Amino acid sequence: MGIFLLGCGEMGSVTGTDLLETYEGDLTFADLEIERAKTLAARYPKRKVRLASVNVKDHKNLVNTIKESGANVVINAVNYYFNLDVMLACLEAHVNYIDLGGLFHTTLKQLELDKVFGSQNLLAIPGCGSSPGIMNVLAAFGARKFDKVTDIHVSFADKDYTKYNTPIVLPYSIQTLFDEFGKKPAVLRNGKIEFVEPLSGSEKINFPKPLNSASCFYTLHSEVATLPSSFKLKNCSFRGGFDPSLVSKVKFLLDAGFASDEEINLPGGQSVSPKKFVVKLLDRFVPTPDIKINDLEFLHVELIGKSKGKKKKLVVYCESFTNEKWNIPAGSWNTGVAPSVVAQMIASGEIKRTGVVPPEISIQPDIMFKELEKRNMKVWTANK
Repeated sequence: MGIFLLGCGEMGSVTGTDLLETYEGDLTFADLEIERAKTLAARYPKRKVRLASVNVKDHKNLVNTIKESGANVVINAVNYYFNLDVMLACLEAHVNYIDLGGLFHTTLKQLELDKVFGSQNLLAIPGCGSSPGIMNVLAAFGARKFDKVTDIHVSFADKDYTKYNTPIVLPYSIQTLFDEFGKKPAVLRNGKIEFVEPLSGSEKINFPKPLNSASCFYTLHSEVATLPSSFKLKNCSFRGGFDPSLVSKVKFLLDAGFASDEEINLPGGQSVSPKKFVVKLLDRFVPTPDIKINDLEFLHVELIGKSKGKKKKLVVYCESFTNEKWNIPAGSWNTGVAPSVVAQMIASGEIKRTGVVPPEISIQPDIMFKELEKRNMKVWTANK
């Protein structure tokens, strides 16, 4: 029994930190670069952690490494491109599975594995970060206050007071940002999924103080892949309230072709894809340890429906703050904490579902929110 963390990069290191601080069972940290796993485990040197070097592209090695760990839950914190590969490895290793999200199309493919996971009495929960993840649980919590929900619209935005010393600060993988900003977002309108233009649908959304409001636009996200069927919705959307400076820089990279996978021939017979080059280049732009992070993030879920025969509107918020102890930004903190919490709920038997089940169906809001509160995250509702 125990928890197996696959991927100890930016998000995985946050998840691992929370596991080290709050989970007393057996832990395994695995990464292609084992030094990252060692660095993470070194945050609590007295804590015994099993370390492993594993390549997610090597199916046999991945299955054997999971089996040897003795874990009963795998947290997949590698790039979402490998979600299906890791899920299939978990099936073969006979362990439960969670990840941080698969955008829209990958999530739909993951849901197709529902019967096979159920037949093996295993649980897989796709999208257990903050958005998707916490966002879905906020929707489930709000839906309790309706007789019937017809519309759910989710969005996020943050307020960052930090003075950085790098030309660009990424909230997460540039590969995922390229997909979110460059691929057509899915929007549910009148019961039908439509794919709209990237970065379209800009709308000023009200948030609590000190943010007050933020311009948010459609991006490709997996909430729209699961919430409509979970609650039989007519309308559903996801909007992101990204920093305007980040948006302009990522949009430039997209427009200039830096997100292309097509290799370019270089002098001397070498070749490289623009995307691989940019990913490697931007790895250099990490704020130095002396930069004190100071930010906050709001998750915003608007529900529309009927209660006691009358039309009702409700907003559910979750506010996250910088983790000052480890200097972790609010958006990274809530994204990384959520899979740690859910994995521990599975390991302890608090979640008894089987199959491939989205967060809004599988996770009890009250239990989740209690754990978030311990980590300085606040949840509340407001009528509109």
